[in-house]
Amino acid sequence: MSLRSPADYKLLLECIRELHSFRDLGSVRMWLLDTALPRLIRSDWLSYNEVDLAHPENTVAILKPESNQIFQRLFPRFQELAHQHPLISRQKQLADFPVHKISDFLSRKSYRQLELYQDVYRHMGVEYQIAATIRLDPGRITAFALSRQRNDYTERDRAVLEMLRPHLVIALNNLSLTTARQTILDSTKLGLRELSYATIIVDQQSRILYHTGPGLKWIEAAPQGFLPVNISGWLNQVATNSRHQTMSLNTEDGEICIRYMPTGSPQRRLLVLTTGSQNIIPAPTNNFGLSKRELEIARWIGDGKTNTEIASILGISPRTVQKHIEHIFEKMDVKTRVAVASRLHFFSSGAGFN
Repeated sequence: MSLRSPADYKLLLECIRELHSFRDLGSVRMWLLDTALPRLIRSDWLSYNEVDLAHPENTVAILKPESNQIFQRLFPRFQELAHQHPLISRQKQLADFPVHKISDFLSRKSYRQLELYQDVYRHMGVEYQIAATIRLDPGRITAFALSRQRNDYTERDRAVLEMLRPHLVIALNNLSLTTARQTILDSTKLGLRELSYATIIVDQQSRILYHTGPGLKWIEAAPQGFLPVNISGWLNQVATNSRHQTMSLNTEDGEICIRYMPTGSPQRRLLVLTTGSQNIIPAPTNNFGLSKRELEIARWIGDGKTNTEIASILGISPRTVQKHIEHIFEKMDVKTRVAVASRLHFFSSGAGFN
């Protein structure tokens, strides 16, 4: 299976390059639905789906165009009947399932006899569909489905999706790992803040490479991003001797204890800072600056709701929910939904959340 048109190759390569430039899953999903797939293959409907094979009723779907409200009304029925979908049912038996059309397995007559068609797709005008399915873990399918009301998809369309699919696997796997690592990091940073701990990582020249918590404020780091001279001199001495050692520093925030921790790499030096003060980090006084709608969405995130579920509850589109979440991440200075939930829980339990 191959593409015949040089223009198709050029377009596909441009999309692949752009795909690997993203740093979060939400942006990739929306880019695929808003930009990449419409650019590659003409369709009436585009959807991103996460199907729980053990519990199809937990299926998550993002549909384009958003302006049509039909699918929002039919989505509960789609969840009930997802097991009838010929592509979903076959994915259960295969670790790797290539790009297929519904017409590869069912005649037009058989397809129209399905409850899935009668109760859902018929009302949406979905007569033809092609899907690129990806199994990122044993119990869940990720699929990008393209649908039309007229004219079945061609072998050229199949080739485009088949060439894009391995790059989607790589990109989504990498972003899933990145998200998992960021979740751990965000939770660790929050825990350090609650305990009035901070960390600073520097190189051999005492240049600050990374930090968590209010450590830079405590030590009054130089504007150029270096440790103060007194701390740098002490660090060079204890690092050379490879010993665990501490120093005390009197600051406006009280006495700060700084401990040097060897990392196993001479290029990375770890400092752990603690204080007896419990007022180092002021609790937010205005809900992190969130608007009323953003705060509402943040609380639904705290309850474990997906974008689609939040959209249904609030009567807005999943895309609008995603934009609000981007603003929430920025205002709360986090990068994951888990971190949003953790911060809401901490501050609502008595640390100053309004």
